[in-house]
Amino acid sequence: MAKQLSELIKKIDPAVVAAARVQADQEIFELRLAQLRQTVEMSQHDLATALGISQPSVANLEKRGYEVKISSLKRYIEALGGKLSLDVELSDGRHIGINV
Repeated sequence: MAKQLSELIKKIDPAVVAAARVQADQEIFELRLAQLRQTVEMSQHDLATALGISQPSVANLEKRGYEVKISSLKRYIEALGGKLSLDVELSDGRHIGINV
């Protein structure tokens, strides 16, 4: 009988699980940037032209994930025709939106 993933995870060192979650979140963020670009049917080359940078620079920006500067992310989103806003979740559960 196959074991549930949750049961297998319980047997792994919590530090390893936490590190894996951080890595997974990073990769998901990177994929979402590329998906946003693809949703508006823009190539990396097209986006690079709109931003006034090279295509490899766009690829690097998409790969930086959480390490990307908010100002770079803002320019990226605006070049796609969008607006960037942040949703801040406070410890009491309230959400406050910030337009960037």
